[in-house]
Amino acid sequence: MADPNLKAPLNYAGSKFNIIREGLRHGIVAWNAQREVEARTAAEAEEMHRLHKEEEELLINEEAKRERKEAEKKKPRMNTFTPGSSVTDVLIHPPSQYALQKLTTFDYIEMWYFSLTGHLDTLKYHDRSQADDTFNISKIDDMLTVRPIASVKASRNVLPDHELTFPEFLSAKNCFLNHAKKANWLTTNLNTLTKFFWFLETHPSVQLPLGEKIILTYASRVQLDWH
Repeated sequence: MADPNLKAPLNYAGSKFNIIREGLRHGIVAWNAQREVEARTAAEAEEMHRLHKEEEELLINEEAKRERKEAEKKKPRMNTFTPGSSVTDVLIHPPSQYALQKLTTFDYIEMWYFSLTGHLDTLKYHDRSQADDTFNISKIDDMLTVRPIASVKASRNVLPDHELTFPEFLSAKNCFLNHAKKANWLTTNLNTLTKFFWFLETHPSVQLPLGEKIILTYASRVQLDWH
């Protein structure tokens, strides 16, 4: 039996093993390429997962923010005030909504509504609730509009200007001017009316036996020209 140690060793670097070596090299290249593909796929999947998670977190945060805003809206809030401001120490009943609406539309309105009697009438018979759900149809500038009854219904107790007492008229005109200003009447008109009332109050005719009645009758006639 021949001694295997005496045989010449195989030359693995020889041409006989080229095909094996090429196969190994191709296998290694293919394996490396596969590993790169797998690594790239895994990285893309991880990136997609991260983006999806960030999107979910963003949606959750936005929903939580929206719920907080809704909760804030539903919370009762205390009204703010201007530091240093004060409240009136005299409670004055406002005129009726009917009178205020007339001022807003620059229409004729009797001074009686701005007198103390008119205020008390409003308190007793009109505007008993700010939540008045009774409405009526009125016509303004050839257009029909729906308004609360309180703003379109005149008082059955109203008096024309010449039937007021002179002190009632003078007191009512102050309230009238105040609310006309709030209704955005022109400053020039308000200034003119203020002078007009002053001329009435200080006119020499007031000293006559029927002077106050004469002044009130005159004012009642010309008041229609104010509007």
